[in-house]
Amino acid sequence: MKRAADESDDLLPPEKKHSDEGSRLDCLGGIFKKSVKLPVSPGKVPIYVMLQLDWLSDDGQSLRYKEQLQRQLSAAKRAGIKGVMADIWWGLCEPKPEEYHFQGAKELCDLLQSLGLELQAVMSFHQCGGNVGDTVNFPLPAWCLEKAKSSGLLYKSKDGVVAEDCLSLSADNEKIFPSKSGTRTALQCYQDYMTAFLKFMGSHVGNTICELQVGMGPCGELRYPSYMMSNGWNWPGVGLIMAYDSGMLKMLKADTGEAGPPEGFPEDQNAMPDDVPMFRANAPDPASTGFRSGKGKDFLEWYSSVLIKHGQQVLAAATAAVRKTGAAGAPGCQVYPPEKFCFSVKVSGLHWHVTHPSRATEACAGYNCCTSETADAYMEIAKMLGAESKTAQRPILFNFTCMEMTNDSNSGVPKALSAPEDLIAQVRKAAIFHQVPLAGENALEFDLATSQWAFTQIGKQIRSFSPGADMMHGLTLLRLSDNFVKPASLQQLALFVTQN
Repeated sequence: MKRAADESDDLLPPEKKHSDEGSRLDCLGGIFKKSVKLPVSPGKVPIYVMLQLDWLSDDGQSLRYKEQLQRQLSAAKRAGIKGVMADIWWGLCEPKPEEYHFQGAKELCDLLQSLGLELQAVMSFHQCGGNVGDTVNFPLPAWCLEKAKSSGLLYKSKDGVVAEDCLSLSADNEKIFPSKSGTRTALQCYQDYMTAFLKFMGSHVGNTICELQVGMGPCGELRYPSYMMSNGWNWPGVGLIMAYDSGMLKMLKADTGEAGPPEGFPEDQNAMPDDVPMFRANAPDPASTGFRSGKGKDFLEWYSSVLIKHGQQVLAAATAAVRKTGAAGAPGCQVYPPEKFCFSVKVSGLHWHVTHPSRATEACAGYNCCTSETADAYMEIAKMLGAESKTAQRPILFNFTCMEMTNDSNSGVPKALSAPEDLIAQVRKAAIFHQVPLAGENALEFDLATSQWAFTQIGKQIRSFSPGADMMHGLTLLRLSDNFVKPASLQQLALFVTQN
């Protein structure tokens, strides 16, 4: 609650009186709370805020709520944000093959430039709708979705549930998607889209646009759509193996000789690990569990490896797009300095069942941390990002979620076996080992004004005090709204920014 200066100063002891030179202390219910005089400058760890999912008009050509957005951004900037993150929806911006609608993104960049803010542009090769926090529905482009459906190139569960969140990674090299001159692979579609975006944005790239987050799967994350709210998934279910579409089965056969995943994996996405034969822990002989032996082990290692290879190939497409549009010395191209323009890849913080030996939730999503004592999907992902960074000659951020969560956040649901802090520590270790910058997001939206607990925990995770590689490169908060920019919220955000 904000009081007039004379009222609040009367409640404070003499040494705490308000001074125009700096911050002041408000007395709220007998507890002194520090407040900050706005505006403040960005802190050591830059803070970005995600735009609403529907910021872009349905035709991709304009801002949906321009006046409201300008007001909100102007207010948030006073609290020290560095910029925003926005989804550049494939389903809106390429309604026909190679027909691109990026005018709305350009309008956003113009607005951000006028305010002195930056853009983390997300190449959203996934649908919006059916996942946690989705409030609108933007499907994949119809010309792409229908072809993938008819060709068996959408992820599919054993019982036949097809996920329309994104294309199956098995589509990466299948030349079936239409172009103006013939057909393309999924990787070529992604590369063409990124090339067109960078060309259209022109001088904003490397100036207003500081980061290209490269979409990799459902919710833009490098994972399989193993848990589907739209199909009845409830937390903390382990999810499903999503490798029964014809494309994935074809790859599995070619790589391993197996006709399909072995029996014993989840058939109910809301099951707990010990309900599932393949994930059931075997204390007397841990090495004999299904996930650490035989065909179960072999499949999970393959399932994870092809996911990471997919990530590498999509990043290679992004690198090719940059070289087409921003290669040093290329005629008509603008140079994108690596210190001003980077890539990022989002990895999901699947924190439930992390303390079960099978780490079943992660395994179903493609993160193998269970088949041996050295199995570590995050180490493998960081290794891939480090290698691709050298090829791209620019940083690639390892963007991880659940930064606000503690190991006891879900103590009310003990069967969840949740350990987000342990998981973040594992990811940080991998990023440091492979010299990959780490960035983060909060998993769930929270009220800035009343969630000091979240800021406290995030502050611990971003480690702004450190001179080393353990300090996070940046933080993105969910999500810009009128509630986000109300005075009490901006005070808490500004205080966090000045402390970090």
